[in-house]
Amino acid sequence: MNTFDLKKYLAENRLLQEEFISEVSDNEIQAAAAKALGVSPEELDKEEDKIEEIGLALAVTLAGLIPPALELVGNVTNKAKQMIGLNDQEKKELANLNAKIKKAKGLVDTFDDRTIGSNDKEKRAIELLKNLKDERDKKFGTIVGNWAKHAGHSLHHAYVTPIRKMFEYAAKFSKKDSKLRDKDYREKLSNIVYAAVMMGIAGVGIASHIGHLHGVGPVLTTIADGVKEGKSIVDLVKGVASLI
Repeated sequence: MNTFDLKKYLAENRLLQEEFISEVSDNEIQAAAAKALGVSPEELDKEEDKIEEIGLALAVTLAGLIPPALELVGNVTNKAKQMIGLNDQEKKELANLNAKIKKAKGLVDTFDDRTIGSNDKEKRAIELLKNLKDERDKKFGTIVGNWAKHAGHSLHHAYVTPIRKMFEYAAKFSKKDSKLRDKDYREKLSNIVYAAVMMGIAGVGIASHIGHLHGVGPVLTTIADGVKEGKSIVDLVKGVASLI
């Protein structure tokens, strides 16, 4: 008996979630780390004291690690672009709308809750805020909504896991006092790479949907500014890495 429920399958957005399943193997991750560090994959399995002499500085390590790390998740990036990608003009428009909304909300927040909307000035401010939010929802609601509803957890997991594992392999080649040897630091760094790439795809307007990720919140503005300036992912991550 066929018990497959198509309506339920579609209602649960299973199809969209499965778009982001990562097929990157441990061998691919290890090979990418070895490539970045200029050694053979076999050398990654050596004892720590035998490879310690390489002692790469963190900034140099990151500069070499980021490109092959992004190659590992290139297929995930492409799927994300297809789903939530914005062109440069759309990114600018969304960022401009977000800035206007922030300014309008800041003004409305100064009004007394007990008498809010009791005069023409406050009414105009409240109406402006509503109109700006409506405009953003109309133009970008589907894109941002897809991000929050479908791409959130599955995309983050598919993207960050290979990068985090690659940093783990590379940590074996870093100095004993390198922050790269700290698991918590690697998690933050992986999330920062993810945040930078995704803001590059969908615009800084999605910042509110990724600011909760471990390590991202305190440097979210710095990442967003770097994306706006058109910095490369390598330069952006190198700069932010020193702040975490």
